[in-house]
Amino acid sequence: MSNFFNNGQRIPNIFERARAYEDGNEGYVQQQKPKTNIVINTNRLWYGEDCTVSAFLATAYDEQGNTIDSMRGYFLEPGTDYNRAKREGSDTAIMSGEYEVIPQNEMKERIAIRNGIKENNIALKYDWYIDNPPGRSGIAIHGGKTGENTTGCFIPGDSFEPNKKKSNYVINNNQKKEELFRFFDNYGHNGIKINVGPDLEDWYK
Repeated sequence: MSNFFNNGQRIPNIFERARAYEDGNEGYVQQQKPKTNIVINTNRLWYGEDCTVSAFLATAYDEQGNTIDSMRGYFLEPGTDYNRAKREGSDTAIMSGEYEVIPQNEMKERIAIRNGIKENNIALKYDWYIDNPPGRSGIAIHGGKTGENTTGCFIPGDSFEPNKKKSNYVINNNQKKEELFRFFDNYGHNGIKINVGPDLEDWYK
């Protein structure tokens, strides 16, 4: 993201302004975090025996609903079996539907409230989670490469390639994960929604 200049002085970018507000840094004018939000639309377009590949489009919106940024990629999930998708530990893709994507600390809060336990008794491994898909828990967005690296979670990548001997796999998975997480940090201040879609013909054209 470019930094603009005014009278020879650099204007703080969106990260710096938000950080200055949180930290009370007097060097910057304190501002609230921008009320931007993200919607991720996915299209499950390839089904294998032990993996499912989706194309995704993540779009950031400002408070007025105007598009301000977007990014594309692919998600790798385990194989799809809607007869078992609502069973905990089923090692299948989750049900299609609309869900919230939330950070680890918020996921801990929600688990604590739902189960009547203390947050410090909850151990979570990943940074971002898909909240409350039917019958499932612990569904995250994380790194990996093949269908063997997920039991329901979403592994992002730039593209995917077939592997005839094993699973399909995603390419540039760690780079795409970091790009996506930066997108979340930059624009997800007012919430992140993911629409996990069924087959939508020609969606990704």
